Amino acid sequence: MILDLIDDRRTVTRYAALLAASAVIRAGAMLSLVPLLSALFSGGAALPWIATLAVLVAAGWVLDHRVADAGFTIGFQLLGGLEQRLVDRLRRTPLGWFTAERKGEGRRALTSSGRELCQAIAWLVTPAANALLTPALIGLGLLLVAPALGLVALAAVPLLLGTLWASMRLVRAADDSYAAASAEAGQRIVELALAQRALRAAGRAGTEGTAIGRALARQRTAALRLVGYGVPGQLMFGLATQAVLLGLAATAVLSELTAPEVVGLVIVAVRFIEPFTTLAELSPALQNLRGTLARVRALLGAPVLDGSVLAPDPGAPALELRDVRFGYEPGPATIDGVSFTVERGTTTAVVGPSGAGKSTLLALIARFHEVDAGAIRVGGHDVRDYDPAALMAQLGIVFQDVYLFEASLLDNVRLGHARASDEQVRAAASAARLDELVERLPDGWETRVGERGATLSGGERQRVSIARALLKDAPVLLLDEATAALDTGNERAVVGALEAGGKERATLIIAHRLSTIARADRIVFLEGGRVVESGTMAELLAQEGRFAAYWRQREQAAGWTLTEVPVAE
Repeated sequence: MILDLIDDRRTVTRYAALLAASAVIRAGAMLSLVPLLSALFSGGAALPWIATLAVLVAAGWVLDHRVADAGFTIGFQLLGGLEQRLVDRLRRTPLGWFTAERKGEGRRALTSSGRELCQAIAWLVTPAANALLTPALIGLGLLLVAPALGLVALAAVPLLLGTLWASMRLVRAADDSYAAASAEAGQRIVELALAQRALRAAGRAGTEGTAIGRALARQRTAALRLVGYGVPGQLMFGLATQAVLLGLAATAVLSELTAPEVVGLVIVAVRFIEPFTTLAELSPALQNLRGTLARVRALLGAPVLDGSVLAPDPGAPALELRDVRFGYEPGPATIDGVSFTVERGTTTAVVGPSGAGKSTLLALIARFHEVDAGAIRVGGHDVRDYDPAALMAQLGIVFQDVYLFEASLLDNVRLGHARASDEQVRAAASAARLDELVERLPDGWETRVGERGATLSGGERQRVSIARALLKDAPVLLLDEATAALDTGNERAVVGALEAGGKERATLIIAHRLSTIARADRIVFLEGGRVVESGTMAELLAQEGRFAAYWRQREQAAGWTLTEVPVAE
């Protein structure tokens, strides 16, 4: 499984050949003890056998060195290329594939897999392969020296391997359970760290009776089960090795051999057992390696978004949705037959109650999820036909939940266009009202914003995100409550900047604020995943339908005030 991850097949072939040769030399060195001891005890010519043993030992040292060198070469190839392969795969994987469990597995794979597999070649794969090959080769060699003993040895190989496999199988289920419990505990710990403000405000800073408390309890239970399941397997394997050793010794004694030959064969029998003991000692690490490989293979087998680098059709609508249907698994349809068009140079506002599917609609346009039916077309092409990078070049996106990196303010804005000039960055910042913030910060553009932009307010983070989108200047702009955290004055200025810079830009905005909705050229009212009404604001208000009722409700809410009510004594 590890070697299958290596693209350089010549290195793999060389490593396998050296490994096989090393096992042959090891087996030959052990078998040479039989004639050597026989010659020593009987007064025969021992020097040729001493020389043979010395040559085999020296050859074994040389081969072991070359095996280690080949193993480290493979390991460093894995270390250098595996993590990049994982990143390349994951950046083309639909976001809907990333469940909470898969996110945890991906985090573990990206942070430790390369190092673990690099070390595993030298410290696990090589000794494990030697432990498998050497006893079988010794058994074949014994057929030439003592056929009865060779038959017993060859029969013992599958017996010991089967016992070891059964022992590992007992542990495997417990190991999988422990891995799952550990992954859940890790996720809950991250969740606990991120939710500290809310938990402390609620007086729930402890773990008793909480999700993390239950996760840690499951992890402890799984750890105890893992330890307990290992004991029966160890006993079973220990009994099997002792029985095989006794059978080999008895066969050697009962064979028609000289006393020196029997002594030599008993020594060989002991050395025959040693690799299985080594394999048993390596089994916990091999189990961990199996889990690492399973994570890596699952990630490398994740679905990817294919497509071509397409140029938008100048005569086609900027954005078009045709009978789009989508539902999260498991669950009912979230988007159910949505169709509308956004022309170049126009703004369409998607309006509706919470849970109507508005944010999901934007995620489908960005191809974060694949539609179940229907089609979404950007620049005249189905989004599924675009290469992901080519599609993203057509879209500027401002999310409601802004994510900033632990870097400078300038780096976070330049994320929209890495090669933008300083003048372009300043122009985008000014349009997003970010220049006011830059003047107040201690280090200006070089001020670091903290993890997830922790040093900035919600409105300031929103401005950074809007500046990114303006700097990118994509043909289609998707805004998910982009101005929700801005005050009225800043919202008016930012929306005006978006409109002024978008003569050919199509803008689709999810909005709740009346001022933002009123500036849209077209309004799509979404409810229950369906388009209930669509048209200009004047048309929809005249219809006295769902949008008109929504508009009046929002107008009334905007006029609400808190008043003091006298309490009767």
